[in-house]
Amino acid sequence: MGKKKNEIKKYAYCDKCEKEVLFPKRKSLEGMQINIWILATLASLGFAIIPFLIYRYKILKKDRCPKCESQLDFYSSRDEIPEPKAQITRILKSIEEEKKVLDEIPEYCPYCKQEIMKNVERCPNCGANLKE
Repeated sequence: MGKKKNEIKKYAYCDKCEKEVLFPKRKSLEGMQINIWILATLASLGFAIIPFLIYRYKILKKDRCPKCESQLDFYSSRDEIPEPKAQITRILKSIEEEKKVLDEIPEYCPYCKQEIMKNVERCPNCGANLKE
């Protein structure tokens, strides 16, 4: 059995919160977007409010988590929604992310203050012994 091309996906799941979302919300307008819509409305004697309302309430989809505002994944049935991860899985994932951040921090020679590669015995710039 193949999936239907236009299958309706009405069950939302937030990966960040790890919960099913019953009432998704639209993406919040940012400050610049609000300013542009206000200026367009004033410049067009109020007629720009009509396209704004059409865009906001008919075109813009409700695809955000109301709690964390992250993008939701949609599924066609409740059975497809993934189970929440165990707490240990979340902890291990956060540790891996912290390791990636720490690996990106450059090391510097304590003598000449030049950037060096990690785990070298001698500074390639000044020749100082770094294995002390």
